[in-house]
Amino acid sequence: MSRQLRSVAVLSAIAAAALIPHAVFAAGPYHPAPTEAGVTYHPDHASTRARGEVIAEFNQAAKHPRWSTAMSRGAPWPVSSAETPKTREQVQAELATVMKHPAWNAVSRGASWPADMIESR
Repeated sequence: MSRQLRSVAVLSAIAAAALIPHAVFAAGPYHPAPTEAGVTYHPDHASTRARGEVIAEFNQAAKHPRWSTAMSRGAPWPVSSAETPKTREQVQAELATVMKHPAWNAVSRGASWPADMIESR
């Protein structure tokens, strides 16, 4: 093995060893922090589901005929709704009502909706 090839292999191994802990932190409830403790704990990031359950759900979703099309375009996976779909007229009426709100101009430029306009679901 040449000296140059050995150097590349050693550098690759060092880089991999340095980056692996960061990938592990991203997947769990502990995240690095610039504090004395060095980590922060986020209990909402901890999964209560077993790995096998998640893999089974993924495999079921991947069998869907539109899986590759949706994922290749970066589209979010559609969630089925229990509500009846709205008609075009209902959507247009809802839009016309919202456009009359005084905050519409600010919202259309990227501001968030006022709290009284947001439906809690």
